[in-house]
Amino acid sequence: MIKKIFLFLIVLIISIFFFVFYLIDKIYVNKYIKNLEENFNVNISLIESHQLKIIPNLSLLVNFNLEKINNKLFLEDGEIYIQKNYNFKKPFFNFFSKNLKIDRLLLENLSMSGEINEYNFNNLLKLTLLSEGYLSFTLDDEDKQSLQFVNIIIERLNIPKTYKQLSNVLFNYLNDKSSFNSKIIYDDEYIYIDYFKAFNNEYNIEIAGKYNLKNKFANIQAIVEIEKEKIFEINFLGNLDNPEIQVLSSDKSIDMSFNINDINQILSGNFENVFQNLLTNE
Repeated sequence: MIKKIFLFLIVLIISIFFFVFYLIDKIYVNKYIKNLEENFNVNISLIESHQLKIIPNLSLLVNFNLEKINNKLFLEDGEIYIQKNYNFKKPFFNFFSKNLKIDRLLLENLSMSGEINEYNFNNLLKLTLLSEGYLSFTLDDEDKQSLQFVNIIIERLNIPKTYKQLSNVLFNYLNDKSSFNSKIIYDDEYIYIDYFKAFNNEYNIEIAGKYNLKNKFANIQAIVEIEKEKIFEINFLGNLDNPEIQVLSSDKSIDMSFNINDINQILSGNFENVFQNLLTNE
């Protein structure tokens, strides 16, 4: 009799175990993905069924594509692996994407790893991200010709050397592929950039700052180095759609402010306002 009761308990425990596993695998994971779609207003499509394991640790592997049409955000061949060991340590993850496109910005071979600092059953609350990869801008032939034209004109103007250096920095980063690495913290409504370092030949850029996701307000500082010597400090302040940009050179020959729309004017071939700003600040 005791043996039958013991056997029954074992069968019951195993049945409950598989039932809970089924709920997590088939219902909770899909619900979590749905919550992410609603919270971030994106479309997530699984390339293949996710893989959930509970032995020897709790882990989840998902291969997916993602898009946010309104913001022109597309992610191709994304793979994320999340693992939680059965101890008091926080879960960690690894992420890889072949291509991540945000409007004209393209991130290739994007690799991330990090720690999930805070979370609940509905959302991720705080993440620490370490990333690396390559960045470039998807410009058509007309855009590239406009950039080259502007760069040639600035080289021929009788202006301080630092203006020409600034033009060369913009030309190289907009026209060529660059490598980068970074540490970024997502904390509920804020994104904190601990550091973001980009490298393009002799031109290096290091960025730090924060971005409020709720009101789209950015406060970001960038240091530009040429051959490891600080040449410029660039500050971005305001709504990310059209922030005010202030450029200060180390030798004080440049102290100018403009908006991101001025760069869009360069790409569209409308140079008059940009040159007027340049000459005013000369």
